[in-house]
Amino acid sequence: MNDRDARERSQRRARLMSDVQRGDSNAYAALLNDIGPIVLTFLRRRVRSREEAEDLYQDVFYALHRARHTYEPLRPLEPWLFAIARHVLADHEQRRQTRAAREVLVEDPPAPAVEGDGYAKRQLEQALGRMPPNQREAFELLKLDGLSIERAAVRAGTTEGALKVRAHRAYKTLRHLL
Repeated sequence: MNDRDARERSQRRARLMSDVQRGDSNAYAALLNDIGPIVLTFLRRRVRSREEAEDLYQDVFYALHRARHTYEPLRPLEPWLFAIARHVLADHEQRRQTRAAREVLVEDPPAPAVEGDGYAKRQLEQALGRMPPNQREAFELLKLDGLSIERAAVRAGTTEGALKVRAHRAYKTLRHLL
């Protein structure tokens, strides 16, 4: 690709992002389709596994969506986009290092859980069935699926703060039901 093609592609992306800021969903789809491969390539060169890169890929687009109002339409999109991607990577690396610092190596792995008669499981299932759907979803994403607040919020289509409130209410409801 020559410099002219690169400039035209960059200008096209800037126009698409400007249209995104005005609420054009077709422009949003076109922009994500256009920048998706370069973002994924950027991430794959910087992380250990393909799965990790794909998780970060979604995190980058979520961050882009949250920060879309900060883009200045007269500037090239790519520096702004890759600043977001670098920030997501830095956050990911910091969380990874924090988790690694907390991990404790043990000589013998813990014994597997003993299967009970299922009474507690049935009680939990019944209690979950009586909970409001958004509380049940928060509990299931965080406690049963083991997702982080960030990932659970994305999956639930809400903010981290709202998910924390739902989870807190879910725990309170469960204590009452159990």
